[in-house]
Amino acid sequence: MTHLLPSRFVPRARVAGMSLMEILIAMAIGLIGIVVITQTYLVNESYKRSTTSAGGAQTNGALALFTIERDARMGGWGFAWSSVLGCGGLRWHYNGDYSNPPGGGLPLLQPVPVVIADGGAGPDTITVMYGTGTERVIPATLSKTMASADAELEVDNSQGFSNNPGDLILVAQGATCAMVQVTGVTGGTLQHVAGVNAPYNPGGGSTLPAFAVNSLVFNLGRPVVNTYSINNSALQVASLFTSTSSTVVPNYTPGANTIVDNIVDLQAQYGKDNGVNNGTVAGAVFVANDGIVDSYDNVTPANSTEWQQVLSIRMGVLARSEHYVRPDTAGGPCTATTAAPTWANGQAFPAPGDFTDPANQARCYGYRVFETVVPLRNMIWRQG
Repeated sequence: MTHLLPSRFVPRARVAGMSLMEILIAMAIGLIGIVVITQTYLVNESYKRSTTSAGGAQTNGALALFTIERDARMGGWGFAWSSVLGCGGLRWHYNGDYSNPPGGGLPLLQPVPVVIADGGAGPDTITVMYGTGTERVIPATLSKTMASADAELEVDNSQGFSNNPGDLILVAQGATCAMVQVTGVTGGTLQHVAGVNAPYNPGGGSTLPAFAVNSLVFNLGRPVVNTYSINNSALQVASLFTSTSSTVVPNYTPGANTIVDNIVDLQAQYGKDNGVNNGTVAGAVFVANDGIVDSYDNVTPANSTEWQQVLSIRMGVLARSEHYVRPDTAGGPCTATTAAPTWANGQAFPAPGDFTDPANQARCYGYRVFETVVPLRNMIWRQG
């Protein structure tokens, strides 16, 4: 006989699942958790952006200042001679064009270590010039007056000059100076013949000057002329004479290239041993030509005497964070930076504008200021 076991009775409540109220409560708890996690992530991301942006500004500013400073220290090498400084502009030629004067489209270069172009309410521009010749740092002198601008240069001693591709020389006489390319060194003469491989030498009918006996002749090697400027919130440099190798004549390349991003201002001033007390140097004796800087300003010297008093430059670089720093109130005016960053003697950087204006978007960024004084050693040790 078969006995059937009675089925177990299961209460209805145990097989019905979660109620709607329980689901809603669980979803509410989950949503609260998501909101908390999201808010924590956003706050963390804000701190992360601020930290990484500040670190980026720190790196960019230091790199920008180092790059300019390294070049400026070399300023004047090969031609820092008292009688040559401020000679009135270096006249030169390249591929059929001349500097202006004598009437062409090339820039009139200044044979001085550093030229500062005041940017007014914007960034300044710094141009550094120096030679690269290493075999001769004392100029030769012409032993014979040139019959014409394209005549050979007969010098008292040609030692240290060479016809390496692209080697240039500077010839100076009083307020007149010019630059030509050496194509041959024979005995005591320096040749500068025009040709395909000598784009810096004009052909017949040259408008460059001819020089008289006792004019000074400097070996520039492959000259370096670098112009540093700020454009589109970046530090740029235009290297006027560049070459693909040491055996190729340098090209004239006036175009600028970006080297450091997020640099928004550059300010510079000359350090002058002129005996003037304008309140920029503390504790000086204020005696002209005693080898000690007496004042700083951005007025470019007008003549050789004033150029001889320039012993240093001081620079200030303003680096900006890559991203906005969040405002205190969502959707409100930025308050990351409400006071203008300053450099030497409390001078404000002008390029970012008025930081007291709530509508100025420059207030949304963080900034780092870098500044230094660069001794122009080739000016301090100059001869002549």
